[in-house]
Amino acid sequence: MKSNVHLVIMAGGSGTRFWPRSTSKKPKQFLSFSKNPHETLLGKTLCRFDSFVSQENRWVVTTETLKEPMKEFDSESHLKVLVEPQGRNTAPCVFWAAKELEKIDSEAIMMVMPADHYIPQQEDFLKTIHQAVAWAETHDDLVTLGIQPNRPETGYGYLKKGQPLSDDAHEVSAFVEKPNLETAQTYYQSGEYLWNAGMFVWKVKDILRAFDEYMPEMNEIWKSASEDVQKAYPQLTATSIDYGIMEKAKSVVTFPLDCGWDDLGSWTSLENVADALGIQTEFGVVKSKSVVGIDSTGNIVDAPEHLVALLGVHNLIVVDTGKTLMVADKSKAQDIKQIVEKVKEHYPSFA
Repeated sequence: MKSNVHLVIMAGGSGTRFWPRSTSKKPKQFLSFSKNPHETLLGKTLCRFDSFVSQENRWVVTTETLKEPMKEFDSESHLKVLVEPQGRNTAPCVFWAAKELEKIDSEAIMMVMPADHYIPQQEDFLKTIHQAVAWAETHDDLVTLGIQPNRPETGYGYLKKGQPLSDDAHEVSAFVEKPNLETAQTYYQSGEYLWNAGMFVWKVKDILRAFDEYMPEMNEIWKSASEDVQKAYPQLTATSIDYGIMEKAKSVVTFPLDCGWDDLGSWTSLENVADALGIQTEFGVVKSKSVVGIDSTGNIVDAPEHLVALLGVHNLIVVDTGKTLMVADKSKAQDIKQIVEKVKEHYPSFA
């Protein structure tokens, strides 16, 4: 473990696309998608770094809404928790964490990781993390980890690899938005593109220098509010770190990462990892105590406490939490947030 390496986990997401399992009071990062209900995504993210980052160098940025769930999760108070007064996307989150770390050591290495990704191949992941940290220690670049694609994918943004800088590192020549299927196939076949996973490594002083150059209003607001988070935060520019900084920065480096990664962005994403999680059945992806079925395939079922009987149904999402039942066509998985808005309007306690 290196004393100058800090882990910052972004854990403020609402996870609406996994509703009703994920709610505003208990979003995706506090859920388990394995057979062990205690293996939450946030817990697994922290464990991933047990051999690399000391307990006192672990930070979580979350929102006021999730303050209580975070207390329950971290009952022994090992984590340094930064509670955003309101969600403002990832740029303010990274800026505030960097400002806090600057007070400790502006030369410190800051790793920024999402709380809710699935990474089964831990050794491969840590090998690449070590490479990225070593690069950040000796260079002024902003480092982003890019996932080696294993299929054409329209649900992710991409990084285009530029010039190789070493056996493992490449310049990033472009950030590319989510493509259509034809373009995604071209990206996949070319071997020149990586999925943009939203995982970053840099020195604290380097990311703050980038904020000064590309989003100078952030520091101006911070200073004018005398570094009072409650006063400053509502004024900070609500945008992503990718859009605000990374797409504009002149010196961005990527390390390709091949570790079975998936962002678990929607119910259908479970199909990519079902075999590894042990929840693939002849009826589809099923998390249930018991299931029977006839002439039923391609379904996604999450009803851990119930017997589920499937008869002549295909490509459905069925989720039963005990209080809420949702049945959806699998092709509408990306639109579940629309039904969540309806629920907020009519039955807010269930959202």
